[in-house]
Amino acid sequence: MKLTKPRRDILDLYKKIDYPLNAEEIYNLLNNEYDLSTIYRNLNLFEKENILKSIVFSDKITYYYKPKGHFHFIYCTKCKKFERLDLCFEKQFKDYIENNIQFEITDHILYFEGICKDCQREGEKNA
Repeated sequence: MKLTKPRRDILDLYKKIDYPLNAEEIYNLLNNEYDLSTIYRNLNLFEKENILKSIVFSDKITYYYKPKGHFHFIYCTKCKKFERLDLCFEKQFKDYIENNIQFEITDHILYFEGICKDCQREGEKNA
Protein backbone atom coordinates (compact mmCIF):
# COMPACT_ATOMS: atom_id res chain seq x y z
CA MET A 1 0.00 0.00 0.00
CA LYS A 2 1.40 3.34 -1.06
CA LEU A 3 1.34 5.99 1.66
CA THR A 4 -0.26 8.92 -0.14
CA LYS A 5 -0.74 12.33 1.49
CA PRO A 6 -4.44 11.73 2.30
CA ARG A 7 -3.59 8.35 3.85
CA ARG A 8 -0.77 9.83 5.88
CA ASP A 9 -2.99 12.69 7.07
CA ILE A 10 -5.77 10.30 8.14
CA LEU A 11 -3.33 8.05 9.99
CA ASP A 12 -1.76 11.08 11.69
CA LEU A 13 -5.19 11.91 13.14
CA TYR A 14 -5.33 8.47 14.73
CA LYS A 15 -1.94 9.06 16.35
CA LYS A 16 -3.46 12.01 18.23
CA ILE A 17 -7.03 10.77 18.78
CA ASP A 18 -7.83 7.72 20.88
CA TYR A 19 -11.51 7.28 20.04
CA PRO A 20 -13.55 6.30 16.97
CA LEU A 21 -14.12 8.83 14.20
CA ASN A 22 -16.57 8.80 11.32
CA ALA A 23 -15.74 9.99 7.81
CA GLU A 24 -17.37 13.41 8.24
CA GLU A 25 -15.43 14.06 11.45
CA ILE A 26 -12.20 13.19 9.65
CA TYR A 27 -13.22 15.44 6.77
CA ASN A 28 -13.75 18.34 9.20
CA LEU A 29 -10.59 17.64 11.21
CA LEU A 30 -8.60 17.74 7.97
CA ASN A 31 -10.15 21.14 7.17
CA ASN A 32 -12.06 19.83 4.14
CA GLU A 33 -8.74 19.28 2.35
CA TYR A 34 -9.97 16.04 0.75
CA ASP A 35 -13.40 15.15 -0.55
CA LEU A 36 -15.51 12.69 1.39
CA SER A 37 -15.15 9.98 -1.26
CA THR A 38 -11.36 10.06 -0.76
CA ILE A 39 -11.84 9.76 3.00
CA TYR A 40 -14.26 6.83 2.64
CA ARG A 41 -12.08 5.06 0.09
CA ASN A 42 -9.05 5.28 2.37
CA LEU A 43 -10.97 4.24 5.48
CA ASN A 44 -12.22 1.17 3.64
CA LEU A 45 -8.68 0.37 2.51
CA PHE A 46 -7.35 0.78 6.06
CA GLU A 47 -10.02 -1.58 7.31
CA LYS A 48 -9.23 -4.12 4.61
CA GLU A 49 -5.54 -3.92 5.58
CA ASN A 50 -6.38 -4.30 9.31
CA ILE A 51 -4.99 -0.87 10.11
CA LEU A 52 -8.39 0.33 11.34
CA LYS A 53 -11.56 -1.41 12.47
CA SER A 54 -15.10 -0.15 12.12
CA ILE A 55 -18.19 -0.24 14.28
CA VAL A 56 -21.76 0.83 13.54
CA PHE A 57 -24.02 2.10 16.30
CA SER A 58 -27.78 2.38 16.50
CA ASP A 59 -27.59 5.69 14.61
CA LYS A 60 -26.27 3.73 11.57
CA ILE A 61 -23.07 5.82 11.40
CA THR A 62 -19.85 3.90 10.79
CA TYR A 63 -16.98 4.85 13.06
CA TYR A 64 -13.37 3.79 12.57
CA TYR A 65 -10.84 3.19 15.32
CA LYS A 66 -7.31 1.91 15.71
CA PRO A 67 -7.40 -1.68 17.00
CA LYS A 68 -4.75 -1.46 19.69
CA GLY A 69 -5.17 -3.26 22.97
CA HIS A 70 -8.56 -3.18 24.58
CA PHE A 71 -11.15 -0.74 23.39
CA HIS A 72 -14.08 -0.17 25.71
CA PHE A 73 -16.17 2.97 25.67
CA ILE A 74 -19.49 4.67 26.21
CA TYR A 75 -21.19 6.52 23.36
CA CYS A 76 -23.69 9.36 23.63
CA THR A 77 -26.43 8.90 21.04
CA LYS A 78 -27.30 12.62 21.16
CA CYS A 79 -23.99 14.47 20.81
CA LYS A 80 -22.04 11.49 19.38
CA LYS A 81 -19.29 11.89 22.00
CA PHE A 82 -17.16 8.95 23.15
CA GLU A 83 -15.69 8.31 26.56
CA ARG A 84 -13.07 5.62 26.94
CA LEU A 85 -13.51 3.02 29.69
CA ASP A 86 -10.42 1.54 31.31
CA LEU A 87 -12.43 -1.02 33.26
CA CYS A 88 -12.34 -4.49 31.72
CA PHE A 89 -13.70 -7.86 32.72
CA GLU A 90 -12.12 -9.68 29.79
CA LYS A 91 -10.66 -12.55 31.82
CA GLN A 92 -13.97 -13.37 33.52
CA PHE A 93 -15.95 -13.14 30.25
CA LYS A 94 -13.35 -15.08 28.29
CA ASP A 95 -13.10 -17.86 30.87
CA TYR A 96 -16.87 -18.18 31.07
CA ILE A 97 -17.36 -18.21 27.29
CA GLU A 98 -14.50 -20.61 26.57
CA ASN A 99 -15.35 -23.01 29.43
CA ASN A 100 -19.15 -22.98 29.26
CA ILE A 101 -19.87 -22.36 25.60
CA GLN A 102 -16.66 -23.82 24.10
CA PHE A 103 -16.18 -20.74 21.94
CA GLU A 104 -12.62 -19.50 21.33
CA ILE A 105 -12.33 -15.72 21.75
CA THR A 106 -10.02 -13.98 19.28
CA ASP A 107 -11.02 -10.35 19.83
CA HIS A 108 -13.59 -8.25 21.60
CA ILE A 109 -15.04 -4.77 21.87
CA LEU A 110 -17.39 -3.56 24.56
CA TYR A 111 -19.49 -0.43 24.46
CA PHE A 112 -22.55 1.07 26.00
CA GLU A 113 -24.87 3.56 24.34
CA GLY A 114 -26.78 6.20 26.23
CA ILE A 115 -27.02 9.91 26.93
CA CYS A 116 -24.08 11.76 28.51
CA LYS A 117 -24.46 14.08 31.49
CA ASP A 118 -24.12 17.23 29.30
CA CYS A 119 -26.97 16.11 27.01
CA GLN A 120 -29.06 15.10 30.04
CA ARG A 121 -28.62 18.60 31.49
CA GLU A 122 -29.47 20.16 28.13
CA GLY A 123 -32.62 18.05 27.98
CA GLU A 124 -33.62 19.18 31.47
CA LYS A 125 -33.18 22.84 30.48
CA ASN A 126 -35.39 22.38 27.41
CA ALA A 127 -38.09 20.47 29.31
